[in-house]
Formats: sequence, structure tokens, C-alpha cells
Amino acid sequence: MTSVTTKLVKDGNSIAVRLPKTLLTMSGLYGVVRLEAKKGQITIKQDKKHPRDGWEEQIKEVLSSKEYSKDDNFSDLDNASNDGLKNLPWSGPSYEEWLKNNEKH
Repeated sequence: MTSVTTKLVKDGNSIAVRLPKTLLTMSGLYGVVRLEAKKGQITIKQDKKHPRDGWEEQIKEVLSSKEYSKDDNFSDLDNASNDGLKNLPWSGPSYEEWLKNNEKH
């Protein structure tokens, strides 16, 4: 285990700690992390959970519930889909291409 002494520094309205690149590389941490605080210590752990995990099940649950009504919840969807954007030039990927490139691996 490697340890480094560093200072807490003011960063706007927050307090920051600078992590040396070598220490961060050694830890293998990247992307989203979880901070846990106990008296006298803060632990940084890799957050393995994707922010949208569980959304598919939640959406299916809402759609199958008795309280759900397409007309009530999406009454303005036709207005939004008829906003004229279909006729604007677009050089980006199609929705299908985007899904293919961004699917979970």
C-alpha cells in the first residue's frame, strides 16, 4: 500500500484534494467513484453501478401499472414530434446507429 501526504485546498465554494497521477493510476480508479466518510477518514471506491441501472425495469413497471395512461402522460408528445425538426439537416448518427454504438458491453 502506498500513501501520500497532501493538503486540502480551497476550490471555489468547495474543498479539494489533489491526487497525484501515479497514485490514481496505481489505484485503478476511473470515471464515477463513490466517496464514503467516517470520522477522520474519507474512502474513495470505484462505483460499479451504472447511473441508469434499473431504469428498464422501472419503465416496464410504470407501463404495466393500472395508474399509467398513455393519453394522460404523453398528451403533448404529438406536438413535440411534429415540431418540424425532421426537415432540418443532420450529419450525426441515426437513432439506430447511436443505439448500436452506445449499447452496454
